[in-house]
Amino acid sequence: MFDQILETLRSNGKSGAAYTKTIALADKAMREDADRAAAYGLLCELGERFLDTTGRLPVTSVQIDKAFEEFSKAANDLKAAYETGDAAETLATLNAIATLSRTPLNLSK
Repeated sequence: MFDQILETLRSNGKSGAAYTKTIALADKAMREDADRAAAYGLLCELGERFLDTTGRLPVTSVQIDKAFEEFSKAANDLKAAYETGDAAETLATLNAIATLSRTPLNLSK
C-alpha cells in the first residue's frame, strides 16, 4: 500500500488535491491493515502538514518537489522497516517519522 500511496500523490501532480487523495487512501489503509495503522496514520499527518503549510498560497514546483521528496522518503523508510520484520527497527522508524510529522514543513530553498 505504501507504493500505491506514493503513486497516488505522484500521478495527481503532488498538489494540495493530490495530498487530499493521498490522505484519504492512507486513512483507508489504516482501517484495512491494522498491523501498519501507525505508519499510515503518520503519512496522513505528513499530508495534512503539507496542506496546513501551503493552504491557498502559491507554491513553486521546487517547493512541491521538496515536499514530495520528504514524503517519499518517509513512506519508503516505513515500507522498508516493515519489510525487515525487525520490531526495533520498525519502532525507530515510526518514532523518526512521528518526530518529522510534528516538525514544521520547511519549503524554503
